[in-house]
Order: sequence, then C-alpha cells, then structure tokens
Amino acid sequence: MAVDAKSKRAGDPDRIVYRITDEYAIVRRDGSPLLYLEWRENGRPVRRSTRSADLGQAKQTARKLILEHAEVRDALPADAGIADVIERYYLRHGQHLASADTARRATDVWAEYFTDDTVDTLLPARQRAFLKWMVVVKGWTESYARRVLGVGKAALNLAWEDQEITRVPFVRLPPIGAGYPHYAKREQLVRFLNQDMPEHVFTYCMIRLNTGCRGDATLDLQPFQVDAHMGLINLNPAGRQQTKKFRPIVPLTEFLAAYLATLPKATHYVNWHGKKVSSVRTTWRKLRKDAALPVWFIPKIMRHTVGTELRRRGVKGWDVSGQMGHKKGESSPTTENYAKFDPEYLAGAKKALDDWMLELSAEVPRMRDASAMTQQAGIADTASTETVATARFQVVGGTGFEPVTPTMSR
Repeated sequence: MAVDAKSKRAGDPDRIVYRITDEYAIVRRDGSPLLYLEWRENGRPVRRSTRSADLGQAKQTARKLILEHAEVRDALPADAGIADVIERYYLRHGQHLASADTARRATDVWAEYFTDDTVDTLLPARQRAFLKWMVVVKGWTESYARRVLGVGKAALNLAWEDQEITRVPFVRLPPIGAGYPHYAKREQLVRFLNQDMPEHVFTYCMIRLNTGCRGDATLDLQPFQVDAHMGLINLNPAGRQQTKKFRPIVPLTEFLAAYLATLPKATHYVNWHGKKVSSVRTTWRKLRKDAALPVWFIPKIMRHTVGTELRRRGVKGWDVSGQMGHKKGESSPTTENYAKFDPEYLAGAKKALDDWMLELSAEVPRMRDASAMTQQAGIADTASTETVATARFQVVGGTGFEPVTPTMSR
C-alpha cells in the first residue's frame, strides 16, 4: 500500500505503514510481523500492539485504542461521531460494569444505525426514527429498545460531564412497558424438555426452573456459589457488583442439588466440553421449532413461568419477590446478612418448586434420575443427613460462598 510521503521519517521510510492523524500512526517494529499504533506523550513515543499483521484489522484495533486512550476536551457536537462517543464509553467504562454484555450489544446497535453521524444530528425526530427502526425493522420490544437507548444516553451524558463534549442532546427514553405477558403451559414445558437437547441446555433449563433466575445468572453459575451444606445458592458471584437486575441468594431445591451432583466437574455448570457457554439462543431456537412451540417461547419464558407457578401454588408474594430477586431483603443490611440462614427463608418457594419438579419428572424421563436421587437422599431430613449432592460438592468451611481458589471468581 502506498505511504503518504509526509508520514515517512528520513532514513526510515518503511517504519510508518499508515498515518491516521498528525498524532497517530500505524507502524512496524523491527523483528515483529505485527503492526503497532504509535503516538507521543510528553515528547516520548508510546506504542500499543494491534495484535495483527493485517492492515485492515490493525486499523480497527487502532480505532478502539485511540478512543480508549486519547485525551478529549471540549469537542463540538458537529465534530464528535455518535458511534465514537458510545464506543469510547464502552471501552473506558461500560466493559467494566456487571452489565457489560448489554452495554456491548447496545454499542454495536448504535454504531450500526449511526455509522458516520455526528452528535449534533441526534435531534428528537432522529431519535424517534432510531426507536422505530429497532421496533419495526429489528423486531425488538420497546423495553429492549429502551435499554439500548439508555446506554447511549449514559454515554453522551458522561462525555458531557467529563467535559469531552461542549453540549449533548437530551435522549428521551420510551416509557417502561408492561411486563412480558407470556408463560409456558405445562404441556408446552413438558414438550420442550422432552426434546433431544444437549446436556448444557438441559442444565440451563433445570437451573432456571429451580431458581427463577435470569439467563446471565444461569450461565455465570459456578460450583463455589452453591452452599450445599446450608442449602443455598448465591446467584451473585464473589467480586461481581449488584445491578438493578438484583441477583439474590435463594434456597437450593432438593431436586437441583441432586441434579447438579450428577454433572461432571467444570468451572461452570452450563458448559460445553468444559468451557463456559456464552449463549443458548441458537440451539434454543432449533429446539423450539422442533417442538412446534410459538415464537414467544424464548429462554426468558422459564423465569416468567416460575413466577407464575409459584403464585398459582399459593406462595406468598413476599417469598415470590425474594425468589425472583425483586427485593433486596429486610431494611437492615446486618439483619439481612443472616436472614438467609433462617430455616424458613423462602421455604414456601422452595417447597413449591420441589413439588413442581416432582410432578414434571413424571412426564419428563430425563428428570427422573434426579428425582430418584432426591428421594433416596431423604429430603424430609436434610438437616441431619448429608444428601447425595452435598457429598459431591466442596464447601469451604465456615466461609460459605467463597471460591476454592481465587481464580474461580469472575
């Protein structure tokens, strides 16, 4: 590729491969096939590897490095790209949040729609067109579109607060819509669970049906989060900051304890050949079609079905809220720290879930082995008798939910 003559240094014409701006260039280094991004700080050269020898890939990496490390002050809205502002927010802030996956997806959506647009073009009419595009073209709910808009709003506001942009538009979020209206009928759930599904998807279903947790909490679940001795699951792993989508500590049902005990050892319960699974959506869609279930039968149906089933079985609203993570516990943080050890802690929800699993096992052969293990373990007296599941877990003495080694935490 031809190199701009102005970008060449005397005596070293081939070192600079591509000049990005007066400050930044993609360069070669002696003895390395990789390309580097180079700029100067306090008169001294600073380099970061793009980890690629291909110029096209190096340019993409260089863009992210510049957005992450560049010093920006008082940029005019007409000079700031919308996609750049939001990508910079993700690289500098969003990727470190507990909701990093949501921030990443939202960043990509903004970049797809506002490829080369600048901040000054983000007028109300353009925002409405963006919302309509997400709902009509992408087929997303307004609730999901609201989350995407929320990431962009946070990015723009932070850029203004940090004085990187002199002015940003107000991003109006659509009103919070009604809750997801669907739940699985018993016949639909049984039909789905009886599909010939991979072990990791079946495990995903068992965890969600026995806890009512969200999908990301299911995929994150590791053995150290399960305290089989106390009969509890801490859905929020050590080191992870709680978000608005609160991850509670819930009872470990007898069924789930027995089922988890049958799984091979791995860092995560939902795994593919020992490696953590990042999503089950593709396999789920195939299974849903094979089972001839409606398009709304998506992974979140498990959580909504749990909440519906608990209320149908007469579980008190307070216990349902606690099980689903809709409350953060009692008013006193100190009191709440010990509340989970109360023998009656969410007892109604636990019993209802175990009864439900026993009923489903009669129609789902794959669940019967765990049901048999539960009964053999003596579920009526778990306080004095070690269950089959307890024998299979390594619990760290009195520290409760601490991981066996620091490397196991996220």
